[in-house]
Amino acid sequence: MSVKALKIGSKVRFVDEIGGGIVTEILSEELVMVEDDSGFENAHPTQNLIVIENTEAEMQAYERAVPTVLEILQQEADPQKTKRLEKDFNQKYAEVASKGHQDSMEIDLHMHAIVDSQSGLSPSVMLELQLAHFERMLQIGIRQRTKKMVFIHGIGQGVLRHQIWSRVEQYYPDCSCRSADPRKYGSGATEIWVGESAFRTN
Repeated sequence: MSVKALKIGSKVRFVDEIGGGIVTEILSEELVMVEDDSGFENAHPTQNLIVIENTEAEMQAYERAVPTVLEILQQEADPQKTKRLEKDFNQKYAEVASKGHQDSMEIDLHMHAIVDSQSGLSPSVMLELQLAHFERMLQIGIRQRTKKMVFIHGIGQGVLRHQIWSRVEQYYPDCSCRSADPRKYGSGATEIWVGESAFRTN
C-alpha cells in the first residue's frame, strides 16, 4: 500500500494480525505508527495495513473481518488479562505468517492449545475465541497459498465442528470441508482444502 493512501487518523486493519487501529504518525514511505484497539502504539509496515474508509468498505475488504480478541473479551472483568490474551494471539499469528508458504498446516483448536489459562472464560466466550482463531488461521493459510489445513477440534458435543463447517460454507465458497483421516485424528478433526480460485482473490 502506498503511504499516500494513509494519513494521520486513517482507520486500518492489520493483514497478518487480528484487529486494527488508527494511524497516529507517518514515519516514512514504508512505515507508520498505529494505535491499536488496546491503546498501544507500534510501528507497522504500510504493506501490512488495509485502509478502512467506512463500514461498507470494511465488509468488502479482501477478507472476512474476524472479531478481535479484545472485542470477544469485552465482557471480561480483568482488563490486564484481556490485553495479555490479545498480545498472545497476535504473537501466534505473527509467528505463523513469518513462516511463509506451507503445503499443509495442522492447527489445534482445543482451548489449552490457544490460551494459557481458561479461568474466568465462559463457554460462549471460549467458543468465540476458538472460531476467531480458526478463521484467522484459515485466512493466513489462504494468503500463504496453503492447499490443505487440518483443524483439530475434538469430538465433544460437535458444536465447534458444526460452526466450522457452517462458516466455511457461508463465507469461504472456494474452500471445502471433510472429516480428517480417522486413523490419525479419530472423529475430532476437519480437513479443509483451499481451491485455486481462493488464491487468485487474495
